Amino acid sequence: MKLLMFHAKSFWYKPYNSDSSETEKTIFQNCLVIFIHVEEADKGKSDVVDKAVGNIKWLANKNKTTVVVLHSFAHLSTSKSDPDTANDIIHKMNEKLEKSLSTHIVPFGQFYEFSIRVLGPSLAKVFKDL
Repeated sequence: MKLLMFHAKSFWYKPYNSDSSETEKTIFQNCLVIFIHVEEADKGKSDVVDKAVGNIKWLANKNKTTVVVLHSFAHLSTSKSDPDTANDIIHKMNEKLEKSLSTHIVPFGQFYEFSIRVLGPSLAKVFKDL
C-alpha cells in the first residue's frame, strides 16, 4: 500500500462530467487528504489496514486536525489490487479511523475534479510505503 498524505487548508472535489454541467462540490477545511493506492500484495495482508490507520492517526495528531478524507488513487505504483479489494481495504480503514476522527470516503469508481490547498510545513506532505 502507498499513502500520499497532505495536510490541507482546504480540499474540494466533485464528480467529473464531460458535458460541463455543474455539480455540487464537497468541501473540507483543515483536513488530511489521504490518497490511497492498494497494491496486489495487500490482498489478504492482515496488518496493512492497522499500519495505514496508525500512520494516519499519527499525522492527524501532529498536524492538529480531526478531519480525514480517504481517496482511492491507483497511480502511485505499477502494482494494483483489484477494485473490490481496494474498496474493501479503504472501508476497513474508515471503520477504524471513524472511532476517533471525522472521516469521509470519496466515492469509489468515479472520476473527480478536485482542488487541494496544501499547507507549508514538512509534515503537511508525507508519503508512506507500507
